[in-house]
Order: sequence, then C-alpha cells, then structure tokens
Amino acid sequence: MLKRRELFHFLGAATLMASGVGQAKTVAVKSFRHYPFDPVAAENFLQKLFVPIGSGPFGVLDVAGPLTVRATAASFPLLPGRPSPFLLYQTEQSGKAYQNPILRMESGANLKVTLRNELAEPTIIHWHGLLTPAKMDGHPASTIAPGQSFEYDFKVRNRGGTYWYHTHAHNLTAKQAYNGLASFFLVEDEDQRRLTQSVDLKLGETDLPLVIQDKQFDGEGKLRYQPNGQEAMMGWLGDIVLSNLTPNAYQTVAPRTYRLRILNGSNARIYRLAFLKGKERLSYTVIGTDGGLIERPQTTTEAFVAPGERLDILFDAGQAKAGESVFLKSLPFDPMENEGDAGSMPGMGESTSRLDMGAEFNILKLVVGEGARVELKLPAELSQVTPIPLAGAAKRNIKLSLQGMNFLINGRTFKMDEIAFDVKRGSREVWTISNPKLGMPHPIHLHGFSFQVIERLNSPKQIAGLAKFGKGRTVSDLGWKDTVLVWPGETVRVAIDFSHDFPGDQTYMVHCHNLEHEDAGMMINYRVTG
Repeated sequence: MLKRRELFHFLGAATLMASGVGQAKTVAVKSFRHYPFDPVAAENFLQKLFVPIGSGPFGVLDVAGPLTVRATAASFPLLPGRPSPFLLYQTEQSGKAYQNPILRMESGANLKVTLRNELAEPTIIHWHGLLTPAKMDGHPASTIAPGQSFEYDFKVRNRGGTYWYHTHAHNLTAKQAYNGLASFFLVEDEDQRRLTQSVDLKLGETDLPLVIQDKQFDGEGKLRYQPNGQEAMMGWLGDIVLSNLTPNAYQTVAPRTYRLRILNGSNARIYRLAFLKGKERLSYTVIGTDGGLIERPQTTTEAFVAPGERLDILFDAGQAKAGESVFLKSLPFDPMENEGDAGSMPGMGESTSRLDMGAEFNILKLVVGEGARVELKLPAELSQVTPIPLAGAAKRNIKLSLQGMNFLINGRTFKMDEIAFDVKRGSREVWTISNPKLGMPHPIHLHGFSFQVIERLNSPKQIAGLAKFGKGRTVSDLGWKDTVLVWPGETVRVAIDFSHDFPGDQTYMVHCHNLEHEDAGMMINYRVTG
C-alpha cells in the first residue's frame, strides 16, 4: 500500500518507462516529525477558537438589501502575532464592515450582490450548493479581470441549510480559495427555526459554523502555497490545521448540546471525524448534510467529510465532566492513494506537508466548564426529504479515469466551450459514478442541482463498515447532497431531478472538488435544454 507521493512516483515512472526512460527504484517515505502547531500533539491546543458573531472577520451578516462585495488583498494574523498576506471578501451594511462575512438569508428571498474585483488577477464567486440560473452560478467563463465588476441577482431557492461561497476563477480556484476567498452562506426556513427552538440554540454561542482547513506556513508565519508537480497532481496538503482560521484551537463549552455546522474548506484533505475523551469515542448526532436537514437525527461515532462537503451535527458536551477535555479529531484511515509498485519521477518533488493524508490528528479541543448538565430532547423528525422517483429515470455513466498524469471525467479534460452532454429540463436521471482502482478518492461536485445518493457499490472496507443506511450508504450520504466522495474501485449512484423554471438553455459543471484537480481540468460542462 503506497502513500500519495509513492503513487505519484509510480505513475510518473510508468510514463517514463513507457518511453524507454527511467528505472523503478524504492522511494523513501518521509517520517512525521514534531513541529510548532503540530496538530498531533494535544498539548499544543492553546489558541481560543474564533467564533463568528457580529461584524468584522467572518461576521454574521443578515442580508437586508443589495451588497457590494470587494475581492481584495489584505493581511490576517492566522498564526498568533504574525500577519500573513490573505485574500478577503469585504463588504459593508448599516455602517458595519465585514470581511468574508457569513451571509444569512431567508429561503425565498432575493440576493443582489455586486462583485468588484480589486485583486491583481481575475476572479469570480461560485455559490456552492445554491440553485441559481447558470449565469449566476459563477462558472469559470464568468471570471472577471482586475478592476471589473459582476452583478448577481437571484432568488435563494434552497431549503434551509449550511451552504458556502468561494472563488471559482479559471485556473486560479485552488490558490485563491486557499488564500482566503471563501465563507459560509446560511439559509433559514421553518425547519431550521423549529430545530433552533427545540434544542435552544443561538448562533455564535451554541450554534457554531466551523470551517476546517489545513495550511502550510513559511518561517515568517506567512501562508505558503507552492505546489510542485506531485502536489499539483495529487492535491495540496497543509500540516497546520485551522478551525475558523484558528490553529490548535480550543473552546470552553457548557455541559449541554452544541450544533457544529462543519465545512471541509480544505483544498484536498479528507477528514474522518470523531470526538474522543482520552481514548473513549463519544457519540454525536448528524442532523444535516450539504443540502440542509436530513429526515431524522442519526447517531454515530465517526463520519468522513471530503473537500466541499458539509456535515451538520449536534454534540452533547455533557458526555464529559467539568474540567475534562474532548477532542474533535480526524481518525487514521487508508487514503487509498495507492496501487502498483513504487517508482520515481525525477525532478517532480515530494509532498512538502509534514502531515500525511490519512494521518491521525486533533482538530479542536473542547474544554467542559462547570454547571448543571442540560439535557435536551431532539424532535423525532427534522424535515421531509422526498425521494426522487426512479421509475422512468434516464441512466448516465460518469467515469473517472487517469490518463498519464491527468485525472479525467468521461475521458475529457476541461474545455471552456465544450458541452460534454445534454439533459432535458424536467427530466430525472440516475448517474452511475465509477472510480478506477488505480488512482485516489475524488469528491465529485455538481453545479446547478442537488442530488440524492441512492447506492454505493464495491466500497472499501473502511466505508462499507459505516454503511448502515441501506444500499451501502453512510450517514454522510443522507438527505440532499451537492458533493459526494467516490473511493478507488467504488461506484456511487445518485438521482437528480433537473426541474427548474429558468428560461433557455443552462450550462453547469461537474467537477472534482480536490481544488488542484479542478484547476488541472478534472471538470466538464453539461447543458440543461428545453
């Protein structure tokens, strides 16, 4: 079983040897070593978690009218006392300034945003998970040059849930998102309010948006993003883990239930989330996924979350006593960036991260404070998720593949004006997404529509062991989704309803949400006609 750098070397060697160049040799695997802000070391978790509330960085902005959002270069103290160059969305409302605001709106309301590009390079915003007309979606073709503006004007049609927005600039998504151009988009509705009332939640206190990202920093504490050939192919990994831009974060909690709206905002890292008190795993309750609340609360002790995915959970901190600590961790797993014999690809480099994919590490420390335990009863039903009818649905195969050093979808790499296939407006389709064994996991993201995961086939043991919801599905597959992780050798079937009332043809995208894969062309256009 090979690490990601070994898979890269093997693939590169195979390419060279096919042309009569190079010989296979054993690749030395870099050992993990202790370093400042090492997330493996529990004693490092000394930084107070940044909690989004009010104005300022990641302030919660209840949208009350048109906004002008400026994409700007700035600085931000990601590491204590060390300002780092950073990219930010900046806006103002009612005399208050916001940076990367958490936008909050009612389902059915209208969003009007003027994006002004004040960067030195092109950019655009994609409203990840929101159901918009194609021209409002933030397709790379909409990328605007420095000094230009783009007008967004659309109705928020989504059910309540935790969505997000981020750059989708052509060939620049990975770098710009990594350097800061992303934040949450919260949609409210009656289901959300019912949950908030029943569990006595308050945003910014017991209801916490939590974005998890892994970053690399140089010796001056500045963000580092310089992928070599190996990292450009496999995805950029950091080795310092940030929760809400806080390294080695801790939060003092009362012995009661908290809502954590978890977003994997990393470029490429997959997390296997669990809560541990010492060596004891504690349960938590999944209440929502990408597209809002699921039908019924589901209790678990672990779940995978891939880049772009959201997992909405309730955690009862009263499972620990006053003075005890609980860690939100990523448990060890097989990254499955493996297959074949190791080889070498001279000059392409090794991973510069000190934290391998699949390593075990801490994400957030929760310190339980004094007070009487507050026990709250969850409603038996959270929302209604009507299954998409499968009778008469068209069938479509989506095949992920590897050709040379490039990952492809249906044998294609991205071309701006090329339409890979058409679907008919109002139709229903079942997509069979298959990933070959030779390769790596891919989080596949659909623009324009949400979908429902209906089946996983040939899943690896670490996924099959979590399949407790019929047809190989895990708790991360429930409800409405816009991103699904497909493991090597696995096939995932999803159902999509292409109903909408936007006039004319609509062109959207399917792509891998490993952001380096996206920029390298692992995406295709599809068109909704009729």
